[in-house]
Amino acid sequence: MKELGFLEQGRIAQQKILEDGSLFPTVLLPPSADENPSIGSFLNAIQHNSEWIDNELNRSGALLFRGFPLKSASDFNGAVEAFGWEEHLYLGLASRTRIEGRVYTANEAPLDQPIKFHHEMAMFDDFPTKLIFFCEIAPPEGGQTAIVLSHKITQRMEQIYPELVKKLEEGLIYPCSLPQEDDPQSFFRGWQSRYETNNRQEAERKLIMSGVPVSKTTWADDGRMSFEMGPIVSIRTVDGDADKRKAWFNPSPALEITPTLGDGSLFPEEAFESSIQIIEEECVEINWEVGDVLVLDNRFVQHARRPSTPPRRLLAAFCK
Repeated sequence: MKELGFLEQGRIAQQKILEDGSLFPTVLLPPSADENPSIGSFLNAIQHNSEWIDNELNRSGALLFRGFPLKSASDFNGAVEAFGWEEHLYLGLASRTRIEGRVYTANEAPLDQPIKFHHEMAMFDDFPTKLIFFCEIAPPEGGQTAIVLSHKITQRMEQIYPELVKKLEEGLIYPCSLPQEDDPQSFFRGWQSRYETNNRQEAERKLIMSGVPVSKTTWADDGRMSFEMGPIVSIRTVDGDADKRKAWFNPSPALEITPTLGDGSLFPEEAFESSIQIIEEECVEINWEVGDVLVLDNRFVQHARRPSTPPRRLLAAFCK
């Protein structure tokens, strides 16, 4: 294994071997000579290897730090700060609570429900480029976080549906509906909680100010707020990316909605099912251990949550 100052590269059974022989995700461990690594040594390792970490994250898309003694939200917040990346405020639809500093809860949806593959804040032009997850309580069964290289999805879909992929690069229209109040059985917050108001006009103003292109806002008798988002580019490239990777930024499965193409037609069901199958074939499931820190390049890696039995507690941070 290659030594990196205070870090060593390791292996987990779930890693995939990519075409160039590299592993996804990259696993980083304390040096074998350090039987009792401290939190301080972990923070030093991050800072000592910051340039390598940035380059490796850009190359591989995912870094799993395992075997370090992080226990709490405070420990995790220290690690987030040590990476040195600027905070990106969370503006997504999911239910989350800020815990400490830059640390939020992961999606608070019921643990027996899966969260399907998505890029974080995929509906926004200004989305976080990096996500950091921390396992405070590992689930007794299930609860894996599955990750997938998004450009692999695009590559395979281009082989099957080349014309559809071209349309996705032009953008999709997504219908969206938010309840008035929070529903503990839903993945999404109610609009009153999300926009911190019970005034409909103020909620509409904040929706527009969020940066998502929206139209056709309507209100139901029960207070539900409905609108259309888009057109939203659903295959994204990154300026300066030497490999010119095209990331599959279509969050339809996670939102459980069928988007509309630019010509007004619905996303073909057959292609929709093909994309889900490809994602499942390409993904890697991370079995959480207490203290794990998983860093994802949100530009090129999607993530999902498998159902689990309680307890399970993951924390999250979002970076520019």
